[in-house]
Amino acid sequence: MASLNEPRLRRKPSILSLFTSAPSRRTHHFSSYLLPPLPSATNPLPTMSAPNANNPNEGLVGQAVNSVKNAANYVSETIQGQSAEAQKEADKQKAKGNVPGQDSLTDRASGAASAVSNKLSQEKHEGSAEANKHSI
Repeated sequence: MASLNEPRLRRKPSILSLFTSAPSRRTHHFSSYLLPPLPSATNPLPTMSAPNANNPNEGLVGQAVNSVKNAANYVSETIQGQSAEAQKEADKQKAKGNVPGQDSLTDRASGAASAVSNKLSQEKHEGSAEANKHSI
């Protein structure tokens, strides 16, 4: 048995013991690089965001499907916006009285109202198309 005055020989810990044994009072300078810090009152567990909050487990295929859907919606909204713009221009000509057979006051007022409505529709479709474009 060793006396109190003799130094004790300490065994060097193995790498495996860092993961399998209970933590000792001594900490190794490299162990903090291997394991994440434990949660505590001052250091709670981190919250991680999912790729898609509505479908967090959709995976790579689901993300690809969403991109294809967004691309299709972008094309559809762009076409609808261009259609609304063309209709708006036709209604502007009607409001100016430049359409033969539709130059009465009521026809012109109707053309002006339709032009305003088509302008709003055009802006709505362009906004939706832009949102789909950014989410591709």
